[in-house]
Order: sequence, then C-alpha cells, then structure tokens
Amino acid sequence: MKPIEINEDCKFLKDCTENPNMAMYNLITSKGALQLWCKGIKPNMNWRLKDVKKYFGVTGNAEKIKIALETMYEAITKKGNNYPKKGE
Repeated sequence: MKPIEINEDCKFLKDCTENPNMAMYNLITSKGALQLWCKGIKPNMNWRLKDVKKYFGVTGNAEKIKIALETMYEAITKKGNNYPKKGE
C-alpha cells in the first residue's frame, strides 16, 4: 500500500476516535459513491466531491481520492495484510 497524505485536522480522523462506527460507515458509503462518480453517475442530488475531500482531508481528482479511500479501507480492515492463519 502506498502512503496517503491526509490533513490531520480532518473530520474523519476525529470520528475514528470519537465515533468509529460513523467513520467506517462514511468511508464505505463514500467509497461506493466515488466508484459511481468515476463512471459518470452522480450518487445523489446533493453529493459533491468537495465534501468528500473535506471530510477525509485528501486532495486530488476523483480517481486519486477513490484509490486513497480504498487504501484506507484495506488498512482499517487489514485486508491488505497477508497474516498467516491460525495453525499454519
């Protein structure tokens, strides 16, 4: 996984410590919304890429942000690590 530059004052990091369920919910829904946006579909009428950038503290175009959110999700859920299973 590549390192991601995140603004340390972003709402996502605050939610990770104060309300981790809300942070994970926002990460999963934003990841799905960005996948739609990258295909040319607006997820809902009030959805804006600017809001996603501000909440997660990231910069760049939609494709770069999508990769950053996928990397965050893998890091949080540890899907990017290949730990040996118990008994191996």
